[in-house]
Amino acid sequence: MRLPLPVFCLLFCCLFSVQNLLASPQQLSLTLYTEEFPPYSFLHQGKIRGINADILQEACTLAQLKCDMVSLPWLRAFERAQQDSQSGLFPTVRTPKRSALFQWVGPIASAKAYLYRLKSRPQISPQNLNEAKNFGIAVARGDVYEEYLTEQGFKRGVNLLDFATKSEPIPLFLQGKVDLIIGSELVLPDWLAKYGKDLRLVEPVLDISAIGNNFLALNKAVSPGLAHRLQQAINELKHNGRFDAIIRQYNQNPGQFQH
Repeated sequence: MRLPLPVFCLLFCCLFSVQNLLASPQQLSLTLYTEEFPPYSFLHQGKIRGINADILQEACTLAQLKCDMVSLPWLRAFERAQQDSQSGLFPTVRTPKRSALFQWVGPIASAKAYLYRLKSRPQISPQNLNEAKNFGIAVARGDVYEEYLTEQGFKRGVNLLDFATKSEPIPLFLQGKVDLIIGSELVLPDWLAKYGKDLRLVEPVLDISAIGNNFLALNKAVSPGLAHRLQQAINELKHNGRFDAIIRQYNQNPGQFQH
């Protein structure tokens, strides 16, 4: 029996929809926004590389997802990740203020953060955050540490010095024009290597790492099942040793992509 044309078209559309639902998971895609934050994430020869960028690309492969990475200034990246329903943002520190804004996957690579000074400037010696208000601290605009220090009573243009990125103040810091920078043993070797310097030139003054760890923050509209697949993939990378291997690769060769 020949079906009427409208009925045939309806059945065809239903079949097409079912095929789409059964299609390979590799067709699912996410846009992951990040910032210029070596060695966690940075643009190199048109491609986003870095510790967390590499970890998340491998996690996406394990989870059978297509993940496109886009580098933007931090505030724009943060805004886009909330507007784009199929997106995420990394590396993002999970704080109580941000917690309800995203779904959280991770933690991904993090390190203890400190206020650092040049060893040649021992007079920069705050014993606590209140004493640190007497010095100039470099922060990236919109960064979680700017938010945290502002909540502690620091003021922009007085003891908080705004920069476009986290590593931008390094030249002024090396010249003694910025008193303190925020960094870790994971990021500072890379930042200093760009200027032919190494970690022996600096020393930590205050531990400010209690603020939290780095995560992938997913838009709340992303399927919870997809978020779960990514979490499982990151767990697998930690279990099979790839997570630590990626970190070691960058630690052993600071500044390797800057030449």
